[in-house]
Amino acid sequence: MKLELFSQKYELVEKTEIDKVVFLAYFLHQNNGEQEFTVSDISSIMFALGFAKPNQARLKNNITKSSSFIKGSKQGFFKLSAKKLSELRVIIPDISESEEIVSDDSVLPEILLKETKRPYLIKLAQQINSSYENNLFDACSLMMRRLLEVLLIHCFESAGISDSVKDDDGNFKNLKTLINTAISRVEIKISNDVKKDIDKFRELGNLSAHRVKYNCRKDDIRVVRLDYRAVIEELLYISNLIKANS
Repeated sequence: MKLELFSQKYELVEKTEIDKVVFLAYFLHQNNGEQEFTVSDISSIMFALGFAKPNQARLKNNITKSSSFIKGSKQGFFKLSAKKLSELRVIIPDISESEEIVSDDSVLPEILLKETKRPYLIKLAQQINSSYENNLFDACSLMMRRLLEVLLIHCFESAGISDSVKDDDGNFKNLKTLINTAISRVEIKISNDVKKDIDKFRELGNLSAHRVKYNCRKDDIRVVRLDYRAVIEELLYISNLIKANS
């Protein structure tokens, strides 16, 4: 079940702030296998759903005082108590996505981006899939290019060499430069398969952005979507946004 649908089905908009946290923590536990969360994580999710972003100090205090939660395995982490989990399992049926991560027409399994816990990356994946499924193929190719660019920047940041792809004003250089530099720098450990495939997604996006009489078609994306998924997943690992044992 998608988080937005879960929010609508269980009317989170009508619930108190602490009850929103209870339901969202349960969703993360059952749907994503995330047993623990931070106040920052849950605040970002609430904000992404359209709710007001909580005062984190106040929210942390309320979670600490609530009998629905206990401390997690690390400092700053919380999880639902066993009693609250049992209560929620009675009133909320199984919401796990199980193996049904990608529909036949999806480009990316959104669960990959959910592991990053970064709402802006999750939204990009959702836009890629939604535009593909709704026949907005130029929009899809542009969003595919954008996600590629963002993840390459994160790779440079993770390797501590982001200055090497910035201009004199501190802005990141164009995508072609990012790709060429990522391929040539030993700090960015890109596989040979990704080196071979990565630039075709820049070219696909460029056609939609700049070619006056070009319209992207479904087959333009369909035939490369598995390669794209492999590129994006590898960049997520290289950037340390997700871990190999996630």
